[in-house]
Parts: sequence; structure tokens; C-alpha cells
Amino acid sequence: MILQAGQLKKKGSTKMVLEPYLMKPIGLAELSEIQRLQQDVYDQLLNKSVLVTDSYESMTQDLQAGGMVIGVYNGNGKLIAYRFITFPKGEAHNLGMDLNLTTPALSRVAHLETTVVHPEYRGNHLQSQTLGVALPMIQQQGYQHVLCTVSPMNPYSLYNVMSHGLKIKLLKRKYATEEQKDGLWRFILHRDLQEKHGIQIDQWLNVGLTEFERQSNLISNGFQGVSLSQERSALHYVKYAGAL
Repeated sequence: MILQAGQLKKKGSTKMVLEPYLMKPIGLAELSEIQRLQQDVYDQLLNKSVLVTDSYESMTQDLQAGGMVIGVYNGNGKLIAYRFITFPKGEAHNLGMDLNLTTPALSRVAHLETTVVHPEYRGNHLQSQTLGVALPMIQQQGYQHVLCTVSPMNPYSLYNVMSHGLKIKLLKRKYATEEQKDGLWRFILHRDLQEKHGIQIDQWLNVGLTEFERQSNLISNGFQGVSLSQERSALHYVKYAGAL
């Protein structure tokens, strides 16, 4: 099933060239090439803390449990980007638990996991395009709450998910490892696909992207991060009328 098709700009050695692309659902049969692309992109990252990679085993389990991957292929049939989505339900890593969602709501949570784009195809808004395709698919499957984590050091990804209506609901350390025992700073973002619009804003504040303590205090006092400045340097936090 083809979800989208068109042309992309590819970064060449001397000029930008146009290439055809196809966007389509992929899965276990393509897992090896998904893993290769993930590793290629990870190896080229200057700040590797912005991406927590998914292992072959964990992706296999998630896909077998109903997860999905939206893949983007170039004209030569090479995977150049993908977006991974999972449905954690009652699993302990369900981000809805961080936000104290009710037990029924936890069963309707979708996670936006890794999104990877080959460096030669960046600048084509593939993160945004795959998310725009994914959200209706998530809703059609009966899920209501879309959640993800984003590193404060990754303003490009943060801008993309916030432009699709996800709001910062929490800032905390996640993904502790042997090397990073305290975990990595992550925004937890959330969108209720059934949320009604038109709620009145009571207060509006601009906060520096890395002002973690101030943001944590605002969140504790009922504020939510709703957008990122075009310069990617400041977050816009609001408090809605009636919020505690």
C-alpha cells in the first residue's frame, strides 16, 4: 500500500538533485534494513545522546505486538527514512504512566518512537510528513493518546512534533544506562486526538530551551509547552483557564 509518493531533494556533491520517493508501511520483513539505516544515522551523530536506538529484538517484539513502521524509499528502492510507532498498553514503559493517565486511557496510548532520516535527504520535512500520515492511522486504529520523548538537544525533532499538536507535559530524566546512570533529559509530549479546541489561555510565557529548572517549575504549576520559536531557542508555555 502506497501512502504517499512524489519527489525529494537529494544533497549531491555540487548541487541538489530531485529523486522520486515512495512512502509505505513496512514491518518485520524489512527489519534488517531498518536497523542498518538506524545504525548508519547513529554513527554519524555528533551528539549521540539525542537518539536512543531500538534493538533488533525490541523492535521485533513491538512489531509482533501490533507496532508499525512507515518507511520512505528512494527511486532505487533504498530505505532512506522511517517512523516507528508502538502501542504499549499495560507495559511498564508506557509514557502515559509518567503523566498519570487512567488505566483505561493507558490502553489507548500510541508511542512515537524513533524517526530516522538519511543525511542526504534531510531538509525534505520527512519527519513532519511521516507524522502527518501516521496520526490518522493511529486514530483509525482506535488509539486516542499520542506520546513521545524528545531530547532538548534535538530542537528540529521537537519543532516537528509540536507543530502537529503535541504539547510538553513533563521534563524528566529517562533511559538510564551504565554510562548514564541518571538518565538523559527528555521532554514528554502528549496529544489527545479527541481533545476539544477553544480552551481559553490564561497565561503565556517564553522560556529558554535549556532552562530546565524553570520549565519544571512551570509544569508543576499547570503550564504546558505548546510551541517552539522558529529560531529553535525558546519554548512557549501556556496555562489554560481553570488549570490547577
